[in-house]
Amino acid sequence: LGHPLAEAVARWERLPVPTASRQGELEKTVRAGCTEIQKYLVTWPSWLFARGDVAAGGAGDESPLEFTDRTLNVNSSQKFTFRPFSISGEKGSRRVKIFLNVAPVNPTVPGQPELIWRNMALFRRLRPNGPPGVTSDPPVPLQALVSPETAAQLRLGQSPEGRPQIGAGDFVAAGSVVVELQLPAALGTAEENLLELHFEAELTGNRDHVARVLVADRADGRTRGQPTRALIGEMKSRGYRAFREGVTEYVRLTPPNSHGEPTRADKDPIPEPFDNTYNVPEHDEFVQKIKYIRDDQFVVERLIDPPTRQRLDEAWMNLYASFEYHDNYLRLLANHYKTELGKDGIDRMTPERIAQLPEPMRQYVVPLKAHYDQVMAAGRQQHLRDSLEFAARAWRRPLTAREKLSLRRFYDRTLAAEGDHPRAVRALLARILVAPQFLYRVEPALQASTGPRPLTNWEMASRLSFFLWSSIPDEKLRQAAASGRLTTEAGISEQVGRMLADPKARRLATEFFGQWLGFYHFDKYGGVDTSRFTTFTEEIRESMYEEAVTFFEHIVRQDRPVSELFFADYTFLNRPLAEYYGIKLAPEQAKHRFERVQTSNRGGLMRLGAVLTVTSAPLRTSPVKRGDWVLRRILGTPVPPPPANAGSIPADDKQFGGLTLKAQLDKHRRNPSCASCHTRIDPLGFALEHYDPTGRWRENYFDGRTIDDTGELAGKRVISGSDGLLTYLRSREPQVRRNLSYKLIGYALGRTVLAGDRRLVDQMVAAGGQVSFADLTTLITTSRQFRQRL
Repeated sequence: LGHPLAEAVARWERLPVPTASRQGELEKTVRAGCTEIQKYLVTWPSWLFARGDVAAGGAGDESPLEFTDRTLNVNSSQKFTFRPFSISGEKGSRRVKIFLNVAPVNPTVPGQPELIWRNMALFRRLRPNGPPGVTSDPPVPLQALVSPETAAQLRLGQSPEGRPQIGAGDFVAAGSVVVELQLPAALGTAEENLLELHFEAELTGNRDHVARVLVADRADGRTRGQPTRALIGEMKSRGYRAFREGVTEYVRLTPPNSHGEPTRADKDPIPEPFDNTYNVPEHDEFVQKIKYIRDDQFVVERLIDPPTRQRLDEAWMNLYASFEYHDNYLRLLANHYKTELGKDGIDRMTPERIAQLPEPMRQYVVPLKAHYDQVMAAGRQQHLRDSLEFAARAWRRPLTAREKLSLRRFYDRTLAAEGDHPRAVRALLARILVAPQFLYRVEPALQASTGPRPLTNWEMASRLSFFLWSSIPDEKLRQAAASGRLTTEAGISEQVGRMLADPKARRLATEFFGQWLGFYHFDKYGGVDTSRFTTFTEEIRESMYEEAVTFFEHIVRQDRPVSELFFADYTFLNRPLAEYYGIKLAPEQAKHRFERVQTSNRGGLMRLGAVLTVTSAPLRTSPVKRGDWVLRRILGTPVPPPPANAGSIPADDKQFGGLTLKAQLDKHRRNPSCASCHTRIDPLGFALEHYDPTGRWRENYFDGRTIDDTGELAGKRVISGSDGLLTYLRSREPQVRRNLSYKLIGYALGRTVLAGDRRLVDQMVAAGGQVSFADLTTLITTSRQFRQRL
């Protein structure tokens, strides 16, 4: 093996051999040595090109690693332009050290590479932000920039015996050199003028040497941006040929080792004939449209067995066929060779059409078309199998043989008509998604003579998934259905527990609780007059919605008692909403993170900002709407619709003519046809009067009058404030739980609660307020109603 692999082998052979007596002692040493060998193999290309890592001096260089004639060819002499940054000293005595790092890249040649450093001079740039090399005259030569001691040390102008004659400011050195320059005051500072150092380096002495030159102004070799670097050597020499053979061997025998880069665009050089220069349009277009470069030859040939190789090949085939890879590639080739394709894609690249293309382009189109044909031949059947698997998931059960045959025939007919596989697959997917089996939960109707029948495992999976997740079954639920575990109470209970703990159970908070309590899609609610309530911003509205959803999600997923739905003393707030409510949060809480907050006048579903807002009018609170909401949605005892001549009170409390809202409603109740209902409604609504139309706590009305949040029910029972309302609901807790049971059963079954459901309702009510939401859900899902088609 040549360099660099020979160095890796030598390091391996120097590792101590573990023995039974010293195994524990040597294990760490050998492991550390192996890690160093791995690091050497991975970072050697970065070192060679002085690119990408600090040790190589390439910090900030984003150019891709590539081994091509452009990057590996050498010249025996090279010109450099270097811009120093690390300048020290006071004005008038400023200095800069230039580190000329020279390292042999073919260490099999003895000694250090010897270079002649010629014509070194310091220039001042004409424009600070202009291109390099645009400088002012005259330059300051090296001999005017160094001290006599440095000149003697460098042996300026002295040519060693047997070497070409050199100029007065030139010098010859073997290996690396440090040159300290003393900047003339006339040049000012680097910050003001952006100085440039120009010079040349030429190989002398042993022409078999190949040297990597890196110019820096810091001892560690780090430079700003792309480093100043070059490979210097004689291409016809045996030393260069040995170097090139060693690099070729390294590239051929080792895997791509630029995997430390953060993005695919930086990982691999794009292939010929495209321009691989970083950030040029052709390079960027390839990265954006082609995206994927298969470069796993090392893994395929050396690390995986044939079955794994086959699966990997199939995965690549599926990837290539999953988007317009070949068409995009063809278009990039056409742009590169300035060829007009019209509407022709890769599928129309017949031999006759390819013959019309420019000759340089044909050498890439021919293998591209062959690869396309191969991918399509392998991909069609796999895509068809994937489509049938997709249908089984979308239809939420295994397909029958007849359904599979029907879908395959549909694909074949479409392919014959369209002549295009992607269009045929898209049509097949559309066919699957418009089928009744996807759009509806199909449960075959009962025969009159058979009576109720148990649901199948797959029907149970759909019922569970749409009830708890508002979506189709996941893989674990499908596995439970396939294994027959959804016909037993234990299997159902297991899945209910898993599903309610899953993040997808958040959908139960948005769908069931949102529809039941009226805050469904509150994040888009437009029922607040924001010209009056200017602080009710879009951010506050969305935060109120998130508060409600997060609260119910917590009850569901954390298996909390159902009584906390109504009587919790906590809510979930982020910083903007807490400030809106007038609640102080801990200083360390992030602005947008919702956290549980315990507070005296928040908590439970009735004191959520979203609920309080949707039960108000645009300009004022509405005790009628809020009271009716409590009766209808919490107690399940709605009042009848108002009579046609019920009348109304002004929509704006500023138009009450000096009367309070309670006084206005007292006038309204004088109508006998209204009194019976308002006696039930108004006391419950006035209990929440301390919350303004957008859910904020207040002590006074806009005109300074004190809030009156008391009301008297028909039985002379006085309800005072939200705490009094909660006390009243506690006294009727069985009724509250019964209403919850009705709502949850109706949502789960997708129908009105019937007389036959009474026993299930009684079971849920009897479970008590400390029963968890999961327990109530399990009672429903293991019930006769849920498990049978009645």
